[in-house]
Amino acid sequence: MDEKSARYQQWHEDFQVFMNKTRESEKRSTLDEEFEAQQKIYTKWAEHYDDVLDKDGENYQGYQILASYISKIFGDTKGDTEILDFGCGTGLLGCALRDKSFEIIDGSEPNKDLVKIAKDKKVFREIYVGKGLGCIPSGKQYDIIASSGVFFLSASHPNLDVLADAVTFLKPSGSFIILTKKSYLDKDFVMWNSLKKLVDEGVIMEKERHFIPGYRKVFDFENDPQSTAAILHFQKL
Repeated sequence: MDEKSARYQQWHEDFQVFMNKTRESEKRSTLDEEFEAQQKIYTKWAEHYDDVLDKDGENYQGYQILASYISKIFGDTKGDTEILDFGCGTGLLGCALRDKSFEIIDGSEPNKDLVKIAKDKKVFREIYVGKGLGCIPSGKQYDIIASSGVFFLSASHPNLDVLADAVTFLKPSGSFIILTKKSYLDKDFVMWNSLKKLVDEGVIMEKERHFIPGYRKVFDFENDPQSTAAILHFQKL
């Protein structure tokens, strides 16, 4: 096994196998403990994060898929569209959006080591460091808040309760668009009641739910031979 393959296998054990155990465990850690454990993994792998996700590793295509979806919908206003990449990591979604000619992109990310790499890519106007949306300055508003590979990875990852805060950072009729794994939508920790409350109150609507097979490598522990992604598109009313 060459060095790159060995590195990917170690990442897979450190992160993906760990996350699967976390999702499936009936005896979960506290959310704070779980979050800290994940952050340590991200810090350990920050330098090689992009490498282990590329075509020779996970072959993760979520960033390109989400950027293409956003480009298709908002293509006529790319120069003026303000986007927040929520959970921007090392900036891979930001790069994919830039490649689609979007120019005004901010990021937010809790892990400082990932942020260092994202800043070096010079894609973002600003990167706000912190957990959730609390790090975004009051009064900031975006046409789109987008997120790829962040929601529903575990109970301590962002969930639909974020929408209540997100609408305050969206312009009128703004969009909140996430890409995640389709099978995660069935997990018992997904807060569908938070979405239902906002929909019932006329705050937000679910505009579209779109499924895309083959967005990354299939893992042995998954019952999903097509490795299907889900795009959830919500719109502020």
